[in-house]
Amino acid sequence: MPIPRFIERIATFTALLSIVACQPAAAVDLVSDGSFDLSKSSGQLRKDEKGQDWYESRKDGKEGRALLLLSKKPVAGNATQKAMVKGDLKFNTYLSQRFPADQTGDFTVEFDILVKEILPKDNRSAFILVGTSTDGKNGPNSTGAERFVFLAFENTAVKGKINLFARERGKDWTQKTLVASNLDLGVWHHIALTVQPKKEHYQVSVKGGVPKDLEAFAPKGKTPQKLTHLSFASWNDGAGTFYVDNVVARTK
Repeated sequence: MPIPRFIERIATFTALLSIVACQPAAAVDLVSDGSFDLSKSSGQLRKDEKGQDWYESRKDGKEGRALLLLSKKPVAGNATQKAMVKGDLKFNTYLSQRFPADQTGDFTVEFDILVKEILPKDNRSAFILVGTSTDGKNGPNSTGAERFVFLAFENTAVKGKINLFARERGKDWTQKTLVASNLDLGVWHHIALTVQPKKEHYQVSVKGGVPKDLEAFAPKGKTPQKLTHLSFASWNDGAGTFYVDNVVARTK
């Protein structure tokens, strides 16, 4: 007995739904203008405009905000536009972008960074932060409780060499975790992160190396459950000059 046409159609539709359900969800881009090509000027880069964009989030006076610049000159072989943060012992400067939605699932972040100088007074700078903005003060990732990813660079004892380090759960500066050692100052380094909010861990690799598994930063025992912002920063107690380019962030 022939099968009615509508039953055939239902069976075909059900099979298609099953195939679609088995397919992984398409990755969603979390960062806009990761190449900084859409920025026209330093003033525009600093400004928090409507929609998703880069901006200077710390707002440490005009002087602090002016330390975020759009660089259009070639730097170590990179002739494209890029962001530049200048270090200062008096002012804090943050290059930040809000994700299009709060992130509670795993996602990745990749970028190129060139550290030009880390001032020796505190010997730490070019901070890489993923977290949130909860206290209503000084913008995202400005306090320890807001930070999930906490990475930074330091000078080594050898001139022209730097280390990438992390601060993990409950650890102070003297207990920081070495992520990558003896990197070159003034050279572009590609860094990749896999962020796992529910596991309170993230992995970091430099130039495609073996990923380092790290605990999220939780100075009071708690990590942010919803991650909303990516930031790159120089502090008055962690001053340094660096460039950032080719930022990509996606859901997994």
